[in-house]
Amino acid sequence: MSDWWESRNWRQIQTNLREIDMLDIDAERVVADMRDFSASVLMINAAGIIASYPTQLPFHFQSPFLKGDSLQEIIAACHRGNIRVNARTDFSKVRRPIYEQYPEWAYVSSKGEVVDYNGDVAVCINGEYQQKYALEIIRELLESHDFDGIFFNMGGFQTRDYSGNYYGPCHCAGCQRRFGEMFGLELPTTERMEDPVFRKYSLFKDRCLEEHHEKVESFIRELRPDICIANHRESRRGFIRQESNTAIERPLPHWQYSASDNTKWATSSFPQMVSSNTTVDFIDFPYRHAAVSPEQQRLRLAQNLANGGGLDFYLIGRLDNHEDRSGFAGVKEIFGYHAANEGQYADLHSCADVALLNGPHADQGEFRGWFRTLVENHFLFDTLMTEVALELPLEKYRALVVPDLQVVSDELTASIDRFVEEGGLLIASGRSGFRNEEFELRPQPALNCLGIDRVKRVRTDTRSSYLKWGDGEERRRGGETDLVFLDGPYVYADYAAAAQLYMKLIPPHNFGPPERCYYELVTDHPGFAVHPFGKGKALYVPWLPGSLFHRQGYANTGDFCAVLLEEIAGVAPVGGELSPMVEVTLFEKGDGSGRLLHLVNGSGHFGTSFFPPVPMADLEVVVSCAQEPASVQGLRQGEACGFDWADGVLVVRIPRLELFEAIAIETEAVG
Repeated sequence: MSDWWESRNWRQIQTNLREIDMLDIDAERVVADMRDFSASVLMINAAGIIASYPTQLPFHFQSPFLKGDSLQEIIAACHRGNIRVNARTDFSKVRRPIYEQYPEWAYVSSKGEVVDYNGDVAVCINGEYQQKYALEIIRELLESHDFDGIFFNMGGFQTRDYSGNYYGPCHCAGCQRRFGEMFGLELPTTERMEDPVFRKYSLFKDRCLEEHHEKVESFIRELRPDICIANHRESRRGFIRQESNTAIERPLPHWQYSASDNTKWATSSFPQMVSSNTTVDFIDFPYRHAAVSPEQQRLRLAQNLANGGGLDFYLIGRLDNHEDRSGFAGVKEIFGYHAANEGQYADLHSCADVALLNGPHADQGEFRGWFRTLVENHFLFDTLMTEVALELPLEKYRALVVPDLQVVSDELTASIDRFVEEGGLLIASGRSGFRNEEFELRPQPALNCLGIDRVKRVRTDTRSSYLKWGDGEERRRGGETDLVFLDGPYVYADYAAAAQLYMKLIPPHNFGPPERCYYELVTDHPGFAVHPFGKGKALYVPWLPGSLFHRQGYANTGDFCAVLLEEIAGVAPVGGELSPMVEVTLFEKGDGSGRLLHLVNGSGHFGTSFFPPVPMADLEVVVSCAQEPASVQGLRQGEACGFDWADGVLVVRIPRLELFEAIAIETEAVG
């Protein structure tokens, strides 16, 4: 029998209840509100810091506000209404009186301090609370309540409180003992990759988390094999819960592709799992009762759908007593659209021909710059996580982009080399592959396909540097400038004789006063190198254009990245007449009956604000399509789209694009 969540009609709402919300909660009202949103899954607070039910466990703090309908009544009412219910749990903290009974459970800083935030004391994953007693809570919860799924909030190694105060790595007895057993070392006090002890600590955290996930997963599966478990990616089963959120102190700009980014790596890397990226209603922890812009919420949800994910909305309190309802209409609109068209979103498989590699220790600035380049130039791409890249078929892609991903295992570097040797294209930037899976610097880069004979040094003081296009290095895009500006690290290297070097480095020079603002030295160090390797080739960029493009957004850098992809690597984007502000994705239906083409209009993102997108008219999209379609239908507008097809090329005409359009390209079922 298949798991209940495999249907993918996933429209989840998380009502993150406050204690006081249990005073007068009404089960039938909960169901009515969920139906009003066309939601199919409810996530509700259940256990951990506070038990939202009468608990029999002495170390589980029971809410004193259990006056309204019980969790059992809410679950039963939801099930009658064909709504699944996931339990929200949080085992990252215990109430102060419980800590005083069991002080050995607490997180402890290197100074011997615990973190007490409003009477909730942080506990450690290596303490007995999370290792032993949390399992007893899970047992009681799942044996007494008919939940359909379970989510664990704030798991792992927490080093900050809700105000953002930093406390450093945990030094509790459990961490000291386990780290000593694993590496024979004392715990680090700071988190710096330059510190060899911290590099071991990074391994320690990864191993502890993996062991704990396997332990909890096995425990739950024995109790309830039908439960949908969140974020236990090791099992390749359940749902991946992420957040598109904001924070007052987070550096701007907003990551406008947050939902696309989160959803894409989940659906690309873990296709067996449900991607449940939530749009967080509130502005930040201190402002949980005020909502972000309604159009920001709608854009996130549209990006979820376009990248093959489910829908998810998260707010503090209940739907019926929430004080800022400004985003509700937009959420209802898109949830309702999906409910009406959910059959079109079942069993989809990406048609991307480019893969962008990412991982938990990646340079996110460089990654996001390449992500933007791919989106805004309409390349079809997937995001692959390093932890599963060896399981995924690299051969399905025309090109692979590795954006300054320093930590790459020996096995994965060998796989990438094979990919290129067998005819693939690689673009790698910065220090990709310079460290092994244990975070240690390699004597030389492990990616043989790059054609790097020796790394001489990495220079970081490059401000006022440029890369100069040479005579004869013609390009269609950005041809009006001879210079691309460089800021950040640059890798000085010796290259194999077969490597072709392009552009020339102009090192730092005078930039003031204006009378002395000119350069005199042009070196032979390249802006990028192209190295043939087997049947394929690798492009190596010894600096970080993605980071610059993400941070600054200048065409000077963005055009350079696009030139590498399209003109040097020869990767073809989606054709047609489309604004860079339109995101394009294309999925194949599992039964071969057609494709789903998505366009998302991001023109409403302006500076740090989100407005209704500017409607676009008379768009044209050109994609490959082996078989002539029987019909091409716009699901959002509910109208047929004009199209032409010849020799495997489909031209689709979209009369109007507001926030998004989903175009069902129907052919005959295969077989």
